[in-house]
Amino acid sequence: MIKTVGLFTDNSSSKQYSPISFGYFLNMELANGGGGKEVIKQNGELNKIGDIIKYFSNKNNVKQTEKQLTPKNGQYYNCMMAEFRHNVGNHHDLGWENMTKEYYENLDLMSDEEIEQFLKDNPVEFDNGYIRHNYHRACAMIGRLIRGKSYIPFYMKTSQIYNEPRKKDGMHRVKPLTNKIKLLEEMDKIGIDKNDYCLTQSSILSLMGIRDNDDLDIIISSKLRNQNIQFPSGVDVFAANRGKFNYFGAKGDDDILENYCIEIDGYKFLEPRFYFARKNNTTERDKVDWSKISWFFKIKSHEGYPYNFDFYKWGVNFVDKVQLKNLKIEGLKPIINKYNRITDDGVNHGRSVYYDVDKKQYIKIFHPEYCRLSNLKEAFKSNFLNGLCPALTKLIYNGGNLVGYICKEGSHPTEIPKDFLTTILRNCKKWNKIYYDIVPQNIIKLPNGEYSLIDLESVYSLDELDLLPKHNAQIKPTNLLELINRI
Repeated sequence: MIKTVGLFTDNSSSKQYSPISFGYFLNMELANGGGGKEVIKQNGELNKIGDIIKYFSNKNNVKQTEKQLTPKNGQYYNCMMAEFRHNVGNHHDLGWENMTKEYYENLDLMSDEEIEQFLKDNPVEFDNGYIRHNYHRACAMIGRLIRGKSYIPFYMKTSQIYNEPRKKDGMHRVKPLTNKIKLLEEMDKIGIDKNDYCLTQSSILSLMGIRDNDDLDIIISSKLRNQNIQFPSGVDVFAANRGKFNYFGAKGDDDILENYCIEIDGYKFLEPRFYFARKNNTTERDKVDWSKISWFFKIKSHEGYPYNFDFYKWGVNFVDKVQLKNLKIEGLKPIINKYNRITDDGVNHGRSVYYDVDKKQYIKIFHPEYCRLSNLKEAFKSNFLNGLCPALTKLIYNGGNLVGYICKEGSHPTEIPKDFLTTILRNCKKWNKIYYDIVPQNIIKLPNGEYSLIDLESVYSLDELDLLPKHNAQIKPTNLLELINRI
């Protein structure tokens, strides 16, 4: 792990090096060879990184492998079991036979933060879907994953991730993600400007590898609409300025194309939040979709190229989880200290809020009997909060129980922006729920200009409004139900 400098650049949208996702790494092939590679690959029986992790996660396989180790074949295995260490020497200089278990154990483990910075500063020479160079580094990551630790992104040449085949053998193992989208090739044949339309709806699911798109739904510019183009069969053009896209302040098709799109492989996609904020979870297909979507975020596929856009544009609440016991609350500024509060009528309103000045975030922790804790769980489960809380960064768990969350700092608006209010009301009507306390104090504006709800537990089913007075809650504004019905 020899450190190099000056390779990573982050000064343009088309940077030379980009992170690869956990899913991409799992599906990479590890090169065959001798000198210890045969141990990692089990003489060619194991091909992909995911296969190797699965094999060595079995303790019996580890024991059997260690019986076969010699000074000539142990270097990569020892590296794998050592994970990432400080000051590892060049194996060519040290000699393979000296890369022993004892050698690695005499070196200090790197922290997650150190690994993250090291990998960013030192891009790997991986090829498209294939690892021949930086073999030790790959093995060190495999070792982390065997022990149940998190994947930390490698950075590699952006062009090699999807677009270019491996030069050595000419094999294109991992093709651009847009190749998965049905009817896109037919769109290309028309020859229209890609800036004049964007892909919507299930095309994002196809891009993510969730499932194939049934048809190809697109939004087109007013300029293109005036040209009366004959689109291929299966390509569905939304009617002009369709009301279903009246979310997040978007002002019609041209505004969407100019300000509410992401770009992948030269194609415009409507920001996924427009889809995920409205996507149902009632049919069997919906449930399968959401299960796969959840997995996509769980393995952090969204953190790898080409998903190099701000997380809020996903519009989902699949954020990181943190255990309560691992939170460092000592020394943080207490904002609310009512963890043991129970009203005279026996209703638990126990909660505490802390401010982390260094990270500029608020930490909210609920008593296990807090009266609105089930509301919070249902709000997330139902997808009601999708697109409404970009400030949310982490969910806090105590074991398997949700007990709080962490939000970024922001400023309260003097008035609720009309566009944001519209989005809230649309979600209320869509999910048959109510955010009962829509006041400026429960909304923040983030530094990037996005608005977000806070007090995420303030969500009730429209069928459970009788609970509000029991929980000492009042609907604000008073005409909120009327506003929902009119939207």
